Amino acid sequence: MSADLLKSFELLFFGWGGVFVVIFVIYFASLVLSKVFPPNK
Repeated sequence: MSADLLKSFELLFFGWGGVFVVIFVIYFASLVLSKVFPPNK
């Protein structure tokens, strides 16, 4: 494989990896906030 193709796969991995990391951070932050401040019943 050429070096350009390998570099593009590396950028693809870091790009999608960053997207999923941000999604998981937001998800876990919402879980923590729902435990700290439970909804009124």
